[in-house]
Amino acid sequence: MDKQTGYTLVEIMIVAAIAAILSSVALASYSEHVRRSQRLAARAVMLEAANWMERRFSVHHNYLGSDKQPPVLPDGLNRSPPSGTAKYAISLATGQTHATAYQLQAAPLLADKCGTFTLDHTGARGLIGNTASLAECWGR
Repeated sequence: MDKQTGYTLVEIMIVAAIAAILSSVALASYSEHVRRSQRLAARAVMLEAANWMERRFSVHHNYLGSDKQPPVLPDGLNRSPPSGTAKYAISLATGQTHATAYQLQAAPLLADKCGTFTLDHTGARGLIGNTASLAECWGR
């Protein structure tokens, strides 16, 4: 008897479907991991910028400085990551005098469920334009 070897088209299609499902789950998980690490890096740069603002306050007794002009974040503290392709733009919120208060904002350059991170002079953390919870985005 002449016996054929190999796989049928149905078997190959089943294997292809299973591979597609597994790769779509893995890609979604990897993408969320990358976004989470980018948010973590942005929060770290914001905390460095807050430290820079506090050092400025300790020297000048206000956040304005000796020239009485609103502060401008130095290079490296105005974006995240500090080198390479920027994922977040970090800035001081406008509309404040910055003499005795400030609010830092880290706005994502691509849409993100956490939206814009905020951090003020009291250490209060917040989110603007988010669909996720504060604990999920800032951590516990």
